[in-house]
Parts: sequence; structure tokens; C-alpha cells
Amino acid sequence: MRAALAASHSANTRRAYTGHWEAFAAWAGRTERTALPAEPETVAAHLAELATRVKPATLKLRRAAIAAAHRADGLPDPTASALVRRTLAGLVRAAAALGEASPKQAPALTAEGLAAVRANARRRRKNRAGRRESAVAAERRGSVDIALCSVMRDGLLRPSEAAALTWADIKQAGDGTGRLALGRSKGDQSGEGTVLYLGEAAMLDLEAIRPEDVDGNARVFGLRCAQSISRRLRDVARQAGLGDSFSGHSARVGMTQDLAADGAELVELMRAGRWKTSAMPARYTRMQAAGRDAVAKYYAKRSD
Repeated sequence: MRAALAASHSANTRRAYTGHWEAFAAWAGRTERTALPAEPETVAAHLAELATRVKPATLKLRRAAIAAAHRADGLPDPTASALVRRTLAGLVRAAAALGEASPKQAPALTAEGLAAVRANARRRRKNRAGRRESAVAAERRGSVDIALCSVMRDGLLRPSEAAALTWADIKQAGDGTGRLALGRSKGDQSGEGTVLYLGEAAMLDLEAIRPEDVDGNARVFGLRCAQSISRRLRDVARQAGLGDSFSGHSARVGMTQDLAADGAELVELMRAGRWKTSAMPARYTRMQAAGRDAVAKYYAKRSD
């Protein structure tokens, strides 16, 4: 039963829950309180103390970790109590009043941003030791950066999905476009998988970095973790003059916004990005949606 419960969460979620649970248990020990089972008053007091140092997203994750630990032991969930729910709601509302409630959205790598990446990615850079890379190394590294951005945009890939991508996952269609077989991911914990469309440009970008004797099991981008993907995207965006705050989700955000600007409806965006709810695509496309709301339509009719 414990093994089944553990498998119900992804490895990343289990690691996050473990860290948060250990932090809560350590706090309970320091304050001479019981962590398991915890009283609702203990959880509420802990969240209130924690709120002085962290953002609401961390508070919610801490609450989820405490709940998971109790459920795993077959104990009543103290976080489901009205006291904890009201306390958390009050802390989130207080943070909102200070402008701290919503996490910052990653900058969007739009089609225009991808064009800037294509134009600048192969320029020679200095490494961490201050040495300028060779022209050959810059060409290779830049080609990988371009393919990474292009494929992540077309597939609306998360960093972890891009890191896990292998050459066997990609097939070329007769018209020059491609199909990407995506296996288990954050949005598909049951492992049913899905097939994504890759445009002709993305397939050409992949062909430019494909080894001659390719191993189907080899990772396409040679990066083993989501953090490496995010760092690579941030660096290439900086080199293209797009700014310093890009992240591993920027390609996903950018394609979502481009699709919305092209008229894609929310349900289509959910399907393309493999979201189970409309919350994130709606958040990503607030600006585009405002341009098509009732007031925008009102003025559009009068300008015709």
C-alpha cells in the first residue's frame, strides 16, 4: 500500500513533499509539538510563522506535503480543517494586498523571439573561465540551442519533457513535418502518452544536430535534467538580446500566446499544452484574450 501511494506522485513531487515534510517535522520538534498526527492548530501556527519568510505558493506546497504524510499513514488530514483553510486563505489574501500572491510568469519566447534566437545563437561566447569558444563549438552549441527552442515551442514542452526526449521519439512525415511521441510526463502520470506535431522548420533544426549514426535511445539535446534545459534557454535568450529572466517554460508560454493571438480557443490551448484545467493557459493569454473581448469587438465593428 505504501509503495502504491508513493507511486501516485511523480518523483519530483515526492522529493518536494519529503523536503517540506522534514521541515515541518523539524519545526514541530523545536516548538515541542507533535508532527504526526498533527493538530489543526499546529499546522495553522506553522503556516502563519512560515508566511513571514515565503510566498503563498510555498505555503500551499507545505500544506500539501503535511496532508500527504497523514494520508500515507491512514490518519485524518489536519489541513482539511476549517481552521487551517481559513488561516491559509487569510495569509494568501494578506500577501495579495502586498502584491506577493501571484508567482511571476516566465517571459514568452514568441515567434519573434525565436527569430532573434536563430539570428544570434551561433555567435561565439565566453565560457565560465572567460575563454571564447571556438567557431566550431559555437556552431554546434548554437544549432542545439535553436533546435531546443524550436521543438519546445512546437510541442509546448515542459523542461522535463524536453530533457527526456530521445531520437526514437521523433518520426518524420512525408510532407517534411514531424511527429513527437511523448511518453509519461507531468500532465500524464498514468503514462498513456500522446503524439505532438512538429513543424517543418523544427524538423530541419533537428536534422542539423542529428548524429550520423544516431542511437535511438540517446537524448536529443544531451541535457539530462530540467534545470539544464532552463539554463540553456535562459542563456540563449540573453545572447539574443531578449533579456535575463527567461526560463524553461518560456517556449511553452510563447507558443500558447502565439496560438491565442491566431484565434485558438481555450479548449484548443488546453489540448495543445496538455493542461487538465484552463487556469494556466488562461493566465498565459490574458493580454490576447483582452484583445478579443466584448469591448474589443464593439470597437472593431465600428471601425469597419
